[in-house]
Amino acid sequence: MPTFTLRYDDDGLGLDKRVEFDGTNPAIALNLASGEAAGRRAVLLADGKPLCRLGREVDGFWIVAQPDCPGSPA
Repeated sequence: MPTFTLRYDDDGLGLDKRVEFDGTNPAIALNLASGEAAGRRAVLLADGKPLCRLGREVDGFWIVAQPDCPGSPA
């Protein structure tokens, strides 16, 4: 079972932090990230390798982008 990490930077909406969890599906990250302030962005890693960048917008929509995509969340 992979270890996933949500990595947040100090961004004015919250402090730098890491949230690690084991799971069979990375979708669990959306549930964990939903507790963060709207507009907060994170990088999601699986066993230390970047999977995507994600963030919940103020209007409630999620943005999920490639981890190295310019202009993507986080």
